[in-house]
Amino acid sequence: MNLPSSKLTSLIEHYVIWHYGRAYVDIYNIWMNFVWFVFYFFSIGVLFNTLFQPWKRMGEEYPRGFAPAIALQTFIVNTLMRGVGFMVRVIVIAIGLSIASVVFALGLVVFALWTIMPVFFVALIVIGLTLLLFG
Repeated sequence: MNLPSSKLTSLIEHYVIWHYGRAYVDIYNIWMNFVWFVFYFFSIGVLFNTLFQPWKRMGEEYPRGFAPAIALQTFIVNTLMRGVGFMVRVIVIAIGLSIASVVFALGLVVFALWTIMPVFFVALIVIGLTLLLFG
């Protein structure tokens, strides 16, 4: 199949426009979808908003009337449950933010690789032809 010179240059031109134009937009949108997924999978926003809430709503009701010992016991249990809730949420937030950082870094790597891929591809073709012809 012989392509006329104008069709070949048109094909290369359209490819370059797509590769360095529309494809970047698509890669960026996919990348942001992954970042969005990580943030919502780990519920990072919700966990920040409920950071000091008791773990799984566990806690005691304060007694009616005057019972200082039971009130102190209830206060200690409720404080411990808030502490447990805080610690679990901080750990999950840290894991989620760590994974989000990895996803962000991988997106930068994909952008860098996408940028140099055509040059790398042409270099491989030239090296292959050189080895085939003069090897």
